[in-house]
Amino acid sequence: MKISQELVDEMVAHAREDLPNECCGMIGGADGVATKAVRVVNAAATPLRYEMDPQGQFDALKEIEADGELLAIYHSHTKSAAYPSQTDVNQAQNWPEPIYVIISLADAENPDVQAFHLADLKIADAELEIG
Repeated sequence: MKISQELVDEMVAHAREDLPNECCGMIGGADGVATKAVRVVNAAATPLRYEMDPQGQFDALKEIEADGELLAIYHSHTKSAAYPSQTDVNQAQNWPEPIYVIISLADAENPDVQAFHLADLKIADAELEIG
């Protein structure tokens, strides 16, 4: 997936604003190119996991599908690496097609953004071209 630095910066800002809790949202676009990041409230409101607010998730998907398709789901890790937890892998089985983007704020000055495919309870790197 290709994504602009501007969209990455928006997601990092969202992650910082939602501290101490994880943030979450959806990334829309077309032909593998991200064009928007839509914030969704983390209904779990905890630093340990995310749970997209159902109405927010519905609204975000509707906004994304108005001019494209869902490419990815993003969330933050407040103190751990930008690598999927077992909880992340398990949750992804409900939505196995999108790429999963994780923003780590473990090093607050140098956020790390990584992408993964999480289908079939397996973790595989996904290409994330930032620029």
